[in-house]
Parts: sequence; C-alpha cells; structure tokens
Amino acid sequence: MDRFMLDKALMDRLLDVLMRLPGIEERSTRTAMLSGIGVALNRTDNQFVDLTNIVSQLDKLGRLGNGERPVVILAHNAARMVTGTDLGREIDSLKKEVEEAYGGDPLMPDLPTKPEVLIFGGPGEWVTTTFLAQAALVANRVARIRVPRIVSGVQEDPVGALGTAWLIGPRLLLTNHHVVKARERGEPPPTAKDFAAQAKGAAVWFDYHVEGRGGVEAEVEELVNSSAELDYALLALAGSADVDQRKPVALPQQAHHLKHGTRLNIVQCPRGGPLVLAIRNNFFVGRGDQPFQIRYLTDTDEGSSGAPVCDDDWQVVALHQGAQKVDPQSYAGEPGFQGIVKFHNQGIDIQAILADLPQAATDRIKRAQGWI
Repeated sequence: MDRFMLDKALMDRLLDVLMRLPGIEERSTRTAMLSGIGVALNRTDNQFVDLTNIVSQLDKLGRLGNGERPVVILAHNAARMVTGTDLGREIDSLKKEVEEAYGGDPLMPDLPTKPEVLIFGGPGEWVTTTFLAQAALVANRVARIRVPRIVSGVQEDPVGALGTAWLIGPRLLLTNHHVVKARERGEPPPTAKDFAAQAKGAAVWFDYHVEGRGGVEAEVEELVNSSAELDYALLALAGSADVDQRKPVALPQQAHHLKHGTRLNIVQCPRGGPLVLAIRNNFFVGRGDQPFQIRYLTDTDEGSSGAPVCDDDWQVVALHQGAQKVDPQSYAGEPGFQGIVKFHNQGIDIQAILADLPQAATDRIKRAQGWI
C-alpha cells in the first residue's frame, strides 16, 4: 500500500479547479481525464460526487502497476484539455504541487537521505548549446527502470524498486545492484535465482519524458553480471529496432583524474518520474571511504540510483549510487558551506566497474567505444 497520500486541502483545491473544466458536467469529459490510467473505478452520474470519487480512489491507489501516479496523469490530461489558457496553466501549476506533495518512495536499502539544495556563488552558470546538444544525446541512452519484487520464485509486487539505467555497450544496460535487489533496509536479500529473475523481469523505458505517456519500452533478456560491493548490475537487453539504434554513453579510456570542484552532471529519473538533468551546483568533492567511491554535490533523489555521472564532456565518470552524511566538521571555517552541506552524493568509479566485468562484456564495450 502506498503511504504517500494527498492532504485534504490540496485535494479540495484540485477538485475545485477540475470542476471549472468546460464540459465537466458530461460524464464523457470526466472519463476522458482517465486516459492512460486503465483501472476500474466506482462511478456516478452526479458530476461533483463522480469527480470526488475519481480523485479519492486514484489517490488511495498510490501508483499504477508501472509505477506512475494516477492523480498526476489525471491532472496532466485535464491540463491538455485547456492547453494555452489561464485554466490550463493553473492546472499545470497544481499538478506540480501534487507531484511535490507525493514526494519519493521510501529510501532504497542502505541509502541515507537526499542532499539539501545548495546555492553557490562564483562563475556564471551558463552552458553552451553544444553542451546541451550532447546532454540530449546522453539522455537518449538513459532509461527509467522498474524492478519487480520476487520471493521464492513468486512475484509479490510489480514495483519492487524504481531507478535509472543506461547503455554502457550495445544492448548492455547498467544500473545499481541495490535497484535490482529490490529489498527494503533490513530485509534478507533475494536468492541468486530471485535476483536473476528480478533482473529479467525488469521493465525498461527509454525516452521517458512525460509521466503517463510511456516512452519506448525495452525488454531485459538476462542478467550478465553484478557486484554487491561495487553496487552494479549489468543487464542484457533483447534486440529490437529501437534498442539497436541507440549508441552507448561515452566512457573515458583512461582513469579520470578529478580535481576538487570539477563539474559532474547526472541524467536521471528521480522519484521514478521523467528524465531530468542535474547540471548546476554539481561539484566533485573527493573520494569516499573506498578508493572506488567518488563524492559530489550534484542534486539527485530517490529513483536516481543507477544514473550515469558525467563530466562536462559528457563522458561517464561514475555510476550514481546514493548519498552519505557529511561530518559536521568537514566544512568548519567555510561559512558558505557549514551547516548547509549535510550530505554528499556518491557514485562508483566507472573504471572499477569496467575492471570487474566479464571479458566478453568488456570487449563488447571497448569495441563500441572505438578502443579496439
């Protein structure tokens, strides 16, 4: 059961604005707002009662089987009915409030809370159009992933975990081990058989730009390799015309020598939602407790796990993993940071992952990168 539900005040505001839609008195108009949701609801011909029942039932439903929020889809459909109008803009604004009110799912296993929003001075924050064009190319190769929860061969929940994944080689998709693990903190881990089944049963969407509008789905063929220590899982995708035309994200051939303050960008699906880019206030701050861990201030959220961490040339530096609390003394004497920076985000150095992969997978990746 999804425990994130709208409060009464926000639900009442949503109902009030939906009641102002042209034609809302017609059942067909109210039905049109349910496009893409596909669940059976208790309905009535009284417009206010019907609309109240619709919003209440969808809110209690939490997420659909594919992990999407039905109330967000409802608001999106309503806004499209009056696009370009003041009412449409009002519904769009309210939809964002609904998304923020839902927030994220419970934290993934062993991951602490998300970092605070940070504000920095210094050089200008502008980027070139070439930089943005390269970012769009990377986004074409990044996917939303939903992993089922399977116990003793039986699927208990189609949405065991939501995360981000990306193409590291032809038909080779990389994400976190803990995303495929799909277990809450303190739970026993899945057996090797269940882990492999969860990987194969994962649903993958490329071009996931708008919640409720699907994107391009890809099928996982098998689990290739994984490591709990390096927190990665490599999945093989089934071939298709769409998958085969997508190139892998660029990798540096040599180890990246990061300097303090180096910009690190992340393409991700936070909260299981559409693709977003974190390209500001995104600085490398140092290594973690292990030499293969790197830490940075780039913004993420639940669901960002498994995303590629890229430098400003859009080459992958690390696989995003989660966040770690900062020692309060770390920024002592730095008034712009002390008391503000409470968490560092953390990723796994991509070179450590490449060194751990089976030779056949490594060769496929190297050929795709043009190294051999």
